[in-house]
Amino acid sequence: MQKFILLGLIFTLSLYGIESYTVNIKTYQEGENHFIITRSFSDKGHLFYLSTNTQSLQTHIIPAHTIIPKALGAHFQTTLFSKLLRDATALHVKGGTPHARTQKPKAVFLTMDMCPSHKLGYERDFITYLTTLNGKTPIAIAITSAWIEHHPQAFEELRSHPLLDITWVNHTHTHFYDKTLPNHKNFMLHPDTDVAREILELEKTLIEKGMTPSVFFRFPGLIADETLMNALREIYFLIPLGADAWIAKHENVREGSFILIHGNKNEPEGITLLEQMLPQLLKRYTFKSIEEAFVP
Repeated sequence: MQKFILLGLIFTLSLYGIESYTVNIKTYQEGENHFIITRSFSDKGHLFYLSTNTQSLQTHIIPAHTIIPKALGAHFQTTLFSKLLRDATALHVKGGTPHARTQKPKAVFLTMDMCPSHKLGYERDFITYLTTLNGKTPIAIAITSAWIEHHPQAFEELRSHPLLDITWVNHTHTHFYDKTLPNHKNFMLHPDTDVAREILELEKTLIEKGMTPSVFFRFPGLIADETLMNALREIYFLIPLGADAWIAKHENVREGSFILIHGNKNEPEGITLLEQMLPQLLKRYTFKSIEEAFVP
């Protein structure tokens, strides 16, 4: 029953623009479960929180009046979420954790980036082929506000696909990229980047569309530096996802791999290669949700 109440709540929120969306770090308990609040926002005069279960990494949107939050104390440092956050942001190579942190036999993790694109639609035929072979499939979709804004019909079709179990990953609001700039001045490393806007506006967009943002983040281009990693760890409380099997770059899939493809039609080679690989890949591995890459 609680799940249906939450779904109804999110749908209601999606009908209106939300206000005062901001970082707000607190904590609360429900029985033996420990949660961290990371964001707060208002809708029609009512306050809501975005919270994360520190053991399962599942996120929820909850009315503020239903809990009694407290300041984040020393106990948080002992939680699984805190450990994962520290580990994932320790190095900026590959833009974050590129491989599963847990040992789950024959598990691989499919991630699909939706960067801004002038091309119409999305890789619908690939999704159809994937779900025909595999049935309901967990997938982490790294989404940008810019793609959603320019592809509203495709987004609605993708988000409501009955055979996709989607975890929504923050891939920034605008996904800045200038092909004339070197990587150390490009993507989120551009000196004019407004980090708060890039992170928070995407989350706000998802909530307004009826989705719940996850605790995961993917840097555009998988490009980051120490300052950005520190911001994810100390301000935004987001776990960065890298990838060790970027298919278009011909990186090999192995047990525990974070597989990276682009579903925005900007990288068709990766789609073609994964389509060719799928029959044999599915004989050897099983797609699991991205949360299972971190939670024992």
